[in-house]
Amino acid sequence: MTMGIASPAHAANCGTIIVPPGLGEGAGADVTSLNPLTGAISLYNEEAYNMMFEQLLWINRYHVIDWQRSIASAVTTPDNGKTYNVSLRLWHWSDGVAVSASDVAYTFQLIKQLGSTYPGYGSGGMPDLIASLTVQDATHFTVTLKKPVNSTWFTLNGLAQLQPLPAHIWSHYTLAEIWQNQSSPAFFSVVDGPLKIQSLTMGQQAVFVPNPAYDGSKMHFERFIMKFMENEDAEMQAVESHDLDMSNIPFPLWNQAQHIPGLHVVTLPPSYSWHELIPNMANKTSTFFADIRIRQAIADAISQPEMIDLAMHGQGIPVYGPVPPEPATFLSPAARAGDYAVGYNPAKAKALLEAAGYAPGPDGILQRHGTRLSFTLLVPAGQAMRIEMAESMQQNLRAVGIEMKVHQVEFNQMMALMVGFPQDWQAILIGNDLSPYPSGEGEFITGAYYNNNGYSDPLMDKYVTASTDAPGLDGLYNYQDFADAQQPVIFLPVEKYAILARDGLEGVRDFINPLGYWAPEKLFCTAPQT
Repeated sequence: MTMGIASPAHAANCGTIIVPPGLGEGAGADVTSLNPLTGAISLYNEEAYNMMFEQLLWINRYHVIDWQRSIASAVTTPDNGKTYNVSLRLWHWSDGVAVSASDVAYTFQLIKQLGSTYPGYGSGGMPDLIASLTVQDATHFTVTLKKPVNSTWFTLNGLAQLQPLPAHIWSHYTLAEIWQNQSSPAFFSVVDGPLKIQSLTMGQQAVFVPNPAYDGSKMHFERFIMKFMENEDAEMQAVESHDLDMSNIPFPLWNQAQHIPGLHVVTLPPSYSWHELIPNMANKTSTFFADIRIRQAIADAISQPEMIDLAMHGQGIPVYGPVPPEPATFLSPAARAGDYAVGYNPAKAKALLEAAGYAPGPDGILQRHGTRLSFTLLVPAGQAMRIEMAESMQQNLRAVGIEMKVHQVEFNQMMALMVGFPQDWQAILIGNDLSPYPSGEGEFITGAYYNNNGYSDPLMDKYVTASTDAPGLDGLYNYQDFADAQQPVIFLPVEKYAILARDGLEGVRDFINPLGYWAPEKLFCTAPQT
């Protein structure tokens, strides 16, 4: 059911609001870093620190800049893509010091110091594309690039990364000290976002309070707690017992959740993301993934409609390429028409595998030169939907002669393996949240930060570069159609989420942005809470 929406101007104080990380995305992980520059390996970290630090450019669910929520008041490019003049509105840190263009310049310097260890390295051209960042005065700075590029791409994916950080505080520390303190609340005492961190207890919770000096809208609560839960089932039990104020609805309990007394359901558009089976070509035990025919065969063997039906309770959207279908802003003409290079076709999958030199062994599993076509897929423990997705894929692949074993590991362990130990895993099932302009330079170009599975193709590099450099959308269209055929990762469907919230708590839909930002000022209550 849905409730009538009261005016926030007459909202009651909510008291304490308790939520799990990953609302509208998926449960089962902790916040491990509060630093916008080093913590971006996890969406859960992003949710936390983006409530502490305001965005230079706040990009809404339609991939349009919301200037009312942005620190920047204007961005212009007088020479069509090489120079960007940025104006800032008056904004303050929680200690009363004004946010300035020097804070943006400081962020850029830190990004350059981090280099390839920066999680956003390469995305939006950061930082190597920038020739200079010049502070004009306290509220104006200019970014000059080494070459003209697609201005929409750079603004949404590159410039937006320059989230101001408090130079007057952080500059007293070395980069190593900043890194070491990324989970220390005391280090983050000065913020400019709506919330301040009060405490972070690993494995338990992060506690926030409103920033009294926040220049934006007033909060309608006294404390905001991110409570770390093991899985979505535990979340739902906690919201039913009033230990949480909202939770994701596990898909197996979709129907049941519609009729729980004292709670209401809020439906959300899908996040701008996809799920992916990452095939590891850098592991010597799974180099067969380097053969495009194997990757295409895996994609053709998987029934995404079946996966959506079984794992997502029918609440999902197929994804066959690197640009999600909702919103359709950046879809190529071929994708809009549903003309993809891959799709559920077991006969085609078998033909591709045969062409790659594989033949059935005694137990039906394909072999080549005596080696079975077999691999192990790592799945985040406790995430029921992804476990069911893996089980659906396992049956589909077995039907065409591919053996896929499924092994559950803790999310943080899986992230550590994926980023730092490519030799220790063969395949991973995870979600990938995209930048607002889905050009792929962070995912698939050779050497990109998130390109951690050994994928490299000169044509992919060429198409990605064209998508970011050339004006208009033709380059982006060519890239996505090529990636659809290449399957550098096996693209999998994205779910439509729904949130179960306690009655009296409103603004939930506007609180959650599909691009990963939370807007806590949108939450309000229709009756006093404790």
